[in-house]
Amino acid sequence: MFTEGNGTEQSSFKLSEHARKRSQQRAIPESVIDLLLDFGDEAYLGGGVTSFSFRKKGWRTVARYLGAKAKYFERYRSCYAVVAEDGTIITVAYCH
Repeated sequence: MFTEGNGTEQSSFKLSEHARKRSQQRAIPESVIDLLLDFGDEAYLGGGVTSFSFRKKGWRTVARYLGAKAKYFERYRSCYAVVAEDGTIITVAYCH
């Protein structure tokens, strides 16, 4: 996320309507999507689509970045985001 001049945070990514619905239904906040895109491990899925998820090393980096707040984000450790070639988030979910 980047901060605008007035101090409000603005997401630096575009959510598809499907991803917006799924993030609400699955209670995955945009801040977690930001963390996935910044620190998550990338996996190319084909057709220009990429998946971002947390593996051990990536999650350790997130924990260092968040500091004491990391404990509140632990529930999102199994999240992933699927991103189109143009950077649009297609969907977000939890790994089972």
